[in-house]
Amino acid sequence: MISIIGAGRVGSAAAFNILRYRISDVVLVDISENLAVGEAKDMMQAAPALEFDGKIRGTSDYSDIEGSELVIVTAGRARRPGMTRLELMNENAKIVRSIVKEVIKYAPDCKLMMVTNPVDVMTYVAYKESGFKRNRVFGMGNLLDTMRFRSYIASELNVSREDVRALVIGEHGDSMVPLVEYASVSGIPITKLLDKEQIDRIVKLTVSSGAEVIKLKGSTIFAPAVNIAIMADAVIKGRNRVMSVSTYLQGEYGLSDIAIGVPVILGKNGIEKILELELSPESRKLFEKSALTIKRAIGKLES
Repeated sequence: MISIIGAGRVGSAAAFNILRYRISDVVLVDISENLAVGEAKDMMQAAPALEFDGKIRGTSDYSDIEGSELVIVTAGRARRPGMTRLELMNENAKIVRSIVKEVIKYAPDCKLMMVTNPVDVMTYVAYKESGFKRNRVFGMGNLLDTMRFRSYIASELNVSREDVRALVIGEHGDSMVPLVEYASVSGIPITKLLDKEQIDRIVKLTVSSGAEVIKLKGSTIFAPAVNIAIMADAVIKGRNRVMSVSTYLQGEYGLSDIAIGVPVILGKNGIEKILELELSPESRKLFEKSALTIKRAIGKLES
């Protein structure tokens, strides 16, 4: 069973994707019980058309998450147009701390996945608050950034997105690092297919795309929701997928006491292994700058 804390647009869309992809039954929890129950009923009424038999229950009672294998936290204040993810930090840290207290009370054996922004800092907060082993606490951020990176590469080359492979590491925010040196199309490095001007434009679009969608429509919904489902599938089904997620580092990449996006193997135990890549000098410099951004934010957390 998967529990999702937060029945807003992203949480509800993620729940629906988890059901339609037949990943797991879902408990949808929200402070507004009517919202959670209403969303659950709406999804169940779609079930016959999509031919899924998964169960969804809406509730405001945290005791209903008991037995969850994975708990996904999407609750928190949303980023408004012109607002950075880091500006949300202290307000959402209070919300996350209160949620984690309920999670460890009712689902002490779960894996805990953070979506609430700023996701790297919230992953750090959740790890510290929960007392869980670090493999059990991780955040969704760079996977979404990676999908955006792949989309822009495919668009520039007019090729199928399925044939594009890429990684983004670092903060899920303005200091993210699209790894140009590890991006390819059916095994062909993009540096062999695109010139520097094209690559620089793709990187810039990748970094700014989330803010652009928020400016146009107020929030991002579909892209985060489907990536939440991809991560949930990796955990529930033990798929051992390789992807960048926010994780707590203890010496990897020369960093400690920080949650930041790096490539991992994600599976039944959560983070099965952290993959340490050899970065180009430019990517290493940008990654260290990204880490410093998160470190400074963590240093400004209110207790």
